[in-house]
Amino acid sequence: MAGRGIDIRLVPNVAARGGLLVILTEFHEAAHIDRQLFGRTSRRGDPGSYEAIVALDDELFTRFAGRLAGALSAFATPKGVVSRPLGAALRRLAQGSAEGHNSRIRKQTVRHDKTLYKALAFIGRRE
Repeated sequence: MAGRGIDIRLVPNVAARGGLLVILTEFHEAAHIDRQLFGRTSRRGDPGSYEAIVALDDELFTRFAGRLAGALSAFATPKGVVSRPLGAALRRLAQGSAEGHNSRIRKQTVRHDKTLYKALAFIGRRE
């Protein structure tokens, strides 16, 4: 995420033309990262906008919502465009599935660490 933690100061002619435009070319597994990127457009009340241009075969979609992404391709226009509501539903499903998957992995890692700690506690210190 370029510019994280740094305000992008707009020069007057950029602000007059609509401000900063953020173009997202892939969705992240965590929706909050996408919101942070979109938030770059309007720091300190400056004008700005964002747009997401993502393919149905994006890795997030194929890994976490492959069947739905395949089914949605039937609803695409001849240029391959899917309506915003359908695309938004696909994104929410895929990101929700990815976030749940990653949460389960984190919980499993914590359980494993606790088990390992208990096992090592019985060994004691070498003298």
